[in-house]
Amino acid sequence: MHDFFNDAPERWTVVDELNAVVVDIEQNLTEGSREGLFVDFGRLNRLVGPITRLSSQAVQYSWREVEATLEELESLHQIFTVVIVSLILGWCGLLYILLRRNILLANSQRQTKLLNEDLVATGVTLQQTNEDLQYAANHDLLTGLPNRGMLWRCLEAKLREMRSEKDVIGLLLIDLDDFKSVNDTLGHDTGDALLKQVSDRLRNLKPQPHMFCRLGGDEFASVLLGSTPEDAVQHGELIAATISEPYHILRRQIRIGCSVGVVTTSADLDALDLQTLFKRADMALYCAKASRDDRVCVFEDAMEVDFNDRKSLEHDLLHAIREGTIDVHYQMQFDVHSLELRGMEALARWNHPKHGYIPPIKFITIAEEIGAIFDLGGLILRKACEQAAKWDVPAKIAVNVSPLQLQTLEFLDLVVEVLRDTGLPATRLEIEVTETALADGQDALLRVLTELRSLGVSVAIDDFGTGYSSLARLRTVPFDTIKLDRSFLTDITVDPKASEFLKIVSDLGSLLRKEVIIEGIETIEEHNVVRGLHCDVAQGFLFARPVPENQLSGLRMFPSQLVRTI
Repeated sequence: MHDFFNDAPERWTVVDELNAVVVDIEQNLTEGSREGLFVDFGRLNRLVGPITRLSSQAVQYSWREVEATLEELESLHQIFTVVIVSLILGWCGLLYILLRRNILLANSQRQTKLLNEDLVATGVTLQQTNEDLQYAANHDLLTGLPNRGMLWRCLEAKLREMRSEKDVIGLLLIDLDDFKSVNDTLGHDTGDALLKQVSDRLRNLKPQPHMFCRLGGDEFASVLLGSTPEDAVQHGELIAATISEPYHILRRQIRIGCSVGVVTTSADLDALDLQTLFKRADMALYCAKASRDDRVCVFEDAMEVDFNDRKSLEHDLLHAIREGTIDVHYQMQFDVHSLELRGMEALARWNHPKHGYIPPIKFITIAEEIGAIFDLGGLILRKACEQAAKWDVPAKIAVNVSPLQLQTLEFLDLVVEVLRDTGLPATRLEIEVTETALADGQDALLRVLTELRSLGVSVAIDDFGTGYSSLARLRTVPFDTIKLDRSFLTDITVDPKASEFLKIVSDLGSLLRKEVIIEGIETIEEHNVVRGLHCDVAQGFLFARPVPENQLSGLRMFPSQLVRTI
């Protein structure tokens, strides 16, 4: 009401007049003045119109207020609707999130369960793998016997436990004889099968030792505890007899032997460590392999002297190779009929400063055993090519190569490097490889020989007829020259069968269209017989002995007595 009257000030005037009339009417009623009442009623009658308008305006004002309130309510209703809808949508979203979370949680639980199962399975697999790795670390995978590492740890533990001289440890090292020839002639699969059968025999040996193990390759070891030295020797003889029994593999009967080195702990136990024990057993084994009769050898103090001499010789050989003091001697090769110079064979020679002349078969074998044959072969090849490149006569130079050198392509790179550095034409170089190196037809070796011939280098098969290669294999071997061994000349001047056999072999070379060189001619009679065969080149002491390069100009050739100067 206050807002309504304040909205139009003239409304207060009507209200004031009405109040004044009401006051006057009340006063006149009190006084009983009739005239005054008539006058007041007249005034009241005149206010009927303004009061009616005031009522009408009040109604209109109220409706506007109602309409405003309705509009505000409608607006609030809309806001409330939006809020309600938002809350509903929010709850729906929250419900979706909850449902999604529950689904993800269920999936996570399933995945966790699967992961846990996988972890358990992985744990089992890892445990099995660990056991397999531990087994592989302690055993030889081919034979299933304990390996070198397990043997070493076992002996170390036993040596620490020993406190009395009565406690004796016997160590036997076993090396199979002729095993390499089995691999070369019958293949590595047969060799592996043979090793398995040898291992089975050792396992079933009675009485059983404390341990049998495979050291690697064709080497085995046996450990005895609490046995006397005599017992150890008897055990070694039993092993040798057992291994020597024939084997039947792939419908073949194979016979091999073995060498056994025996060492036992003694009174100097406190000073005997495991390395020394192995060293002494190895010395005994070395003596057993070198002996033709005694296949079981027991360590003796004298063996250590020989072993140390061998090690000293190995050290001196390595030093000689590094310093380049291994000499090269040359033996001339001549045409069988015209005696014209056809080539030279380069031969390694070692004049030891203390021991004098060392036979090539000895120091070359040592070089192969200690892994120095690659350096030695490279030294001889380079020296021979350097000196041959300086000769006035373009004679071919033949260089012997170890089969070990031909097993890798690095040798091919070495030949290319030497020919480039020395300037020697490839056609003047001939590589000699023994027949036994070709016995197993190694693909790598044949590939190297093929690459050498593609460079222009010729290939000769040395000591032909003394190895195990078949004639059929010669069709697949890339070579140019056959060198017949000195053994073909035995009794050739007195035995018609010997000369006939040599003729057959020389005819074979002629049929294959290969150059045939006969080695080891020492007499005129042998030379006369060879001249009637299909041999192209002769080599031997009758014509020339191996000499250093500075003595080549002084050689004379039989029978013309003409001096051939290079």
